[in-house]
Amino acid sequence: MTPPPSPADRMSARIVDNRLRLVREHLEAMQRDVHGLEYDPWKSEVDHLWKKVFEQISLMSEEPQRAALETVRETWTSYIAHYGIRGGE
Repeated sequence: MTPPPSPADRMSARIVDNRLRLVREHLEAMQRDVHGLEYDPWKSEVDHLWKKVFEQISLMSEEPQRAALETVRETWTSYIAHYGIRGGE
């Protein structure tokens, strides 16, 4: 039996979930306004949110990390397929 996640891992999981929710909201806005003035700022902000999501996941222990990666997998792969990533930010 696996031990329950530590309080730090539970907090990290909540942070990841909250940031993922923000990512999804931004993606919806980006899809509605692909050629608008807000697209580039939204794209930059989403890139930053993804960076923070993966930084938070890297702080977690192994089992909670796997669960968090599974949680973000679908949204992440869709994001990369449609929008790519910018380097150097």
